Amino acid sequence: MDSLFLLQFACFIFMLINAFFVALSHLHVKWENKRYERSRWMIVVALIGLAIQYAVQMLFGFRAADDSLGAIVNILIYTPCFSLISMGIYNIETTSSKLRKMILMCSGIYAAIIVVFCVGISLHHSLYIREGLYLMLTLFCVSVFYCIYMIIQEMIRRKNMLETMAATDLLPYVRYSRASVIILWLAVLAMPVAIFSTTLLYIVGPAELLALLFFNLTFIALGSSYIPTEELLDKEENIQRCGGAKEEKPLQQLSEERRNFIQNSLDQWCMDLGYKDCNVNMLTLSRTLCISKNELSLFFDQCLHSNFRIWLSEIRLNAAKKMMLEYPDYSNDIISAECGFSCRTHLYRIFKTKEGCSPTEWRDFQSTDVAQNDSNGA
Repeated sequence: MDSLFLLQFACFIFMLINAFFVALSHLHVKWENKRYERSRWMIVVALIGLAIQYAVQMLFGFRAADDSLGAIVNILIYTPCFSLISMGIYNIETTSSKLRKMILMCSGIYAAIIVVFCVGISLHHSLYIREGLYLMLTLFCVSVFYCIYMIIQEMIRRKNMLETMAATDLLPYVRYSRASVIILWLAVLAMPVAIFSTTLLYIVGPAELLALLFFNLTFIALGSSYIPTEELLDKEENIQRCGGAKEEKPLQQLSEERRNFIQNSLDQWCMDLGYKDCNVNMLTLSRTLCISKNELSLFFDQCLHSNFRIWLSEIRLNAAKKMMLEYPDYSNDIISAECGFSCRTHLYRIFKTKEGCSPTEWRDFQSTDVAQNDSNGA
């Protein structure tokens, strides 16, 4: 049993295990979301497709027989699998209409690859299609670059939108975004070299597997904190892209009467403990208060010199501090849940950013300070 077969077998098992764990993680999500679940099954199918590719290589020995034969099989199977992973990533970032455009584009490129493959076989009467292989590789690279460009564009747009319209923990999303870009760029840099050189495959292969593992872990982590606010944000995006028939005109200045009304409405919302809802975002707040999103954005910008995310984080932080002082026996898990933080780590990061210490350290410092004041008073 040679080293190439062992490498292919290891990759085959690796893909099946990853597909199994990505599928199984469906049982551990907090909120089931159709968009995220659609992406999950795209990635699972792609991983199974990659496993099939390695099984085909082991059974028929294309790579062992000749690098060019192995490269042809790689391109024929890698292209739809890579496209599925890309569409799974893109599906989380964008609207359905843009996703359909990517599907059409990737399908068209793959159809062109199939045509080149069939024409090459008819001309050369064998799988050694010579110049056709380079044309197939070129089309594969075009597909990869197109997917990466579209994904990065949407990631930038989505991150900017989440920073202003949502108050959830962005760290899982940021990690997932970075992992997505890393695996996509590794595919660009490594795939053309690896599929033409079996020797380089021993170096590039493990790196690709590690990158894929990192991506799958961050995708699963994203799912554990993925909440339904994304659906509301997508609805808003769809309204904007439909020509804005119902979109409000941008306001230049709020009247003093309107500013007072919005401030009183926000104060009442806080008194009603609206911040405890970890799913709240700019749209849901707008609907609850019956105040347009544009007016809220303008109020945060002009009157508070802040935005929705920063404002709500401060409200929740102050509530957490108050609860820690009133209920010193409460754990950080209870505090975070009661104050609207999506998880304990989100509470920890807010404390680190605002106070320069962890919640536990802040609590201990406050307890020490109170004890010292009591002793001085005595």
